[in-house]
Amino acid sequence: MHGDNHQTLSAGCHEQVEAEANFAAGRMLFLRDRFVSEVRSVAPNIQAVKALKNTYGNTLSTTLYRFIESVDSQTPVVGMISCHPHIIRRPSDFDEHNPSKHFIRSLAFDHRFSKLSQANVFDRVTRYCGAQRGGSLGQAEISLCDDNGKPHQFYFETFFNRYDALTLGVYKRPGPVQIFSKSRHEAMHAAFGSQAPMDI
Repeated sequence: MHGDNHQTLSAGCHEQVEAEANFAAGRMLFLRDRFVSEVRSVAPNIQAVKALKNTYGNTLSTTLYRFIESVDSQTPVVGMISCHPHIIRRPSDFDEHNPSKHFIRSLAFDHRFSKLSQANVFDRVTRYCGAQRGGSLGQAEISLCDDNGKPHQFYFETFFNRYDALTLGVYKRPGPVQIFSKSRHEAMHAAFGSQAPMDI
């Protein structure tokens, strides 16, 4: 703001001004609603993000950020812009509690998976990422629990552009229901009651 600085603007006001400026800049960079329409017409994956980056001439990181913000309101999608996830590639100042530069969530993800922290998600990502110096670091189906504790399957993929690791996780389906079988003794007791044979 003209005439204002970090001292004269409250933290809340500064964040609001920044958010509004970023929103306006984003609308200009991505030609307003055209970008949203294109995002919703393609399968959500890293390849689509790369294609849109080339179409609009923006960075891969910025395109990933806007891509996740633009998916339809019903699809949970999560993304991260971070250092290289592999343990041997991380910088010396790596913070395991705040591992990403940006933790990006679609509206649907934020609504249904609000209890998941960036550290939770980053930990899952490290399990499939290789130590490659660039390009694709790997893909995997990962189970994440929603705010009610129910598992759901997401398809994750991570790409390293030699500066940042870009991760995209897209909702696939509800996770499998876990069924715990009874012990042999419980099953026999259910079938025969007090006359169930004893194990030797």
